[in-house]
Amino acid sequence: MRQSHASSMFSLTQLFLEQCARWRLREEVVAFILEFGSPARACGATHLTVLERDLPAHLRGSSLARQSRGWILLLNDEDRLMTCYRRRHVTRFLRQKSKRRPSGAYRPPRRARVTARWPAAS
Repeated sequence: MRQSHASSMFSLTQLFLEQCARWRLREEVVAFILEFGSPARACGATHLTVLERDLPAHLRGSSLARQSRGWILLLNDEDRLMTCYRRRHVTRFLRQKSKRRPSGAYRPPRRARVTARWPAAS
């Protein structure tokens, strides 16, 4: 990304730049998500996503609104764009993700599956 709206307001990680290039996420779409995206806090990061029902009426059917549908931008606590990814049902995904354990919480290791062993027939 060149000097753009996103890079002038937020610092960008190398992973974010690589993901944008990999998924061909345009700078205009990133700027649109940053401006009109709804923040959701989950797993120790802020997830920005555009919800069309929350957009102003004149933007709901726009091409940028359609292109930003399903994209999630991750911001850390220092307002640094960490990565981006796409999900089909964004609101459901974020709702489920926020119910998971918070970042840094201890999770005991899974136990190995114990299978019943029958004694060998003599």
